[in-house]
Amino acid sequence: MKATMKSIFRAMIFVLLLAPIAAMAQKSPVDKLFEKYANRDGITTVNISGALLSFAAQADGNSAEADMISKLKGIRILTVEDSELNKQLDFFKEMEGDSFFKNNNYESLMEITDKDEIVRFYARKADGGKFSELLLIVGGDENTLISIQGLIDPANIGKITGALDIDINP
Repeated sequence: MKATMKSIFRAMIFVLLLAPIAAMAQKSPVDKLFEKYANRDGITTVNISGALLSFAAQADGNSAEADMISKLKGIRILTVEDSELNKQLDFFKEMEGDSFFKNNNYESLMEITDKDEIVRFYARKADGGKFSELLLIVGGDENTLISIQGLIDPANIGKITGALDIDINP
């Protein structure tokens, strides 16, 4: 009986030690892109925390916009500013190569394909007909990735991007 308890205890310790490693291995392609390109020359990364968004919502006099913004958990923006670097990179193809579009529960909201540019706007569904994340991916000649996380009502998508001054026109 004591040997069995020791075996169970050792197995539990082993699982607890491996849990952080398994969690790190489960990073989304979005997280991988942000980690891969953060702090590189020619690339701008912006992270806006939920706390700052809540503060901005409280400071805003418009209660409807403040309510929408206060439900956001964060906004991350990754954009390539260097024209030579833009020629070497393609965020859309990197995410496609990581099977992002096949293996995740994102709904395509908008797709634009031009000669040298791909623009995709995706949303991850949450309960109650709302979204938990909006994802704008621009690949090709200009590379940008915008991730907006939080509880988002589909009727407010245009209002959120307008309130945050995010231009989604290609």
